[in-house]
Amino acid sequence: MEQYNDDKFVVKCVYKGEQSEAILLFLKPGQEMPSHAHKRFEVVLLPQKGHGLLTVNGNKVVDLVEDTLYYEPSGCTFLIKNTGDEPLQVLITLIRVEQSNPVVPTELIEGGEHLYSTNLPPLSSINLEYQQVSNIY
Repeated sequence: MEQYNDDKFVVKCVYKGEQSEAILLFLKPGQEMPSHAHKRFEVVLLPQKGHGLLTVNGNKVVDLVEDTLYYEPSGCTFLIKNTGDEPLQVLITLIRVEQSNPVVPTELIEGGEHLYSTNLPPLSSINLEYQQVSNIY
């Protein structure tokens, strides 16, 4: 499932459920996913390989290391950069926390290459609004 591109980051859709969606982010050394907001989504990150930095809201910097779970509440802005010498792969789960008009995270779509399984629609066509979720562990 791994796929990297010399010119831009790669995002592959893993699944889309009723209350959540997961993507795999692939960054070569030095690449970054630009700053983008997740106003209506809690975000869970699980680095699979490599090393990177997560910048939250422009001021909180978190060291991304393998097999460590990271969580941020809805309303945060994220930037992810591969700061290591090897590829960085991060599993990212978005969990809807409020319901309103559909929102497509266009900041996520810009600047990268997005790949999807044949049975999954592109992220830009998915209704990313979910119902309130409780008891998240």
